[in-house]
Amino acid sequence: MVIEGLPPVPPAIREADTEVTCYKCGERHRASSRARNTICPHCNAAIDLEDLIFHSPASRPVDTRGKLVIGPHGSLSSSWIVCGSAWIQGRIVGRIISTGEVRIGTNEVCSCHMTAPLIVVEKNRHPTFTHPLQTQRLEVFGCLTGIIRCRGTVHVRRGGRLEAEVHARSVTVEKGGALLGECRVDGRARIEPEAGIPSAWGAPFCPAV
Repeated sequence: MVIEGLPPVPPAIREADTEVTCYKCGERHRASSRARNTICPHCNAAIDLEDLIFHSPASRPVDTRGKLVIGPHGSLSSSWIVCGSAWIQGRIVGRIISTGEVRIGTNEVCSCHMTAPLIVVEKNRHPTFTHPLQTQRLEVFGCLTGIIRCRGTVHVRRGGRLEAEVHARSVTVEKGGALLGECRVDGRARIEPEAGIPSAWGAPFCPAV
């Protein structure tokens, strides 16, 4: 509607949408960029879009496209933990899948399967993982004990220490760093996703190079 003497009203600007992938069914849909959560229209799964912070022990599923933070006194236990990125300063138990970087800043023993494109072990930290870590790239500044399945490069930085069974495309250990354990390096090998991870989780996290 135009009123004489007044400038026309500009058309409403539509909010930008963001694409959301549901890792329970593998389907994608669009949600408002300002939404705090969304529901998958294909399987009705609830998906958070905000950061989640745990400062105390919790046992619950997590499915967010935001950042997951587990504080120094926090812990999280679940067989279903999906996030956009993560910073682990406490203890985690179960299975975690991250579409972005996971920073490990804990000294805890974690009974956890982890899949992420980049895993960073912070300086002066010594986490132990009792189940395999799957990644495209691993950066070790502190000390890590566990089983590593890496589709790209494992990089042990100066002052870092990796005590692990390592399967990787390539391994770099800087002067002052240390790698102890069985190490299998094959630049041509394709490291398959761990059994039990749904096919919908395969490609977005650790693309083969």
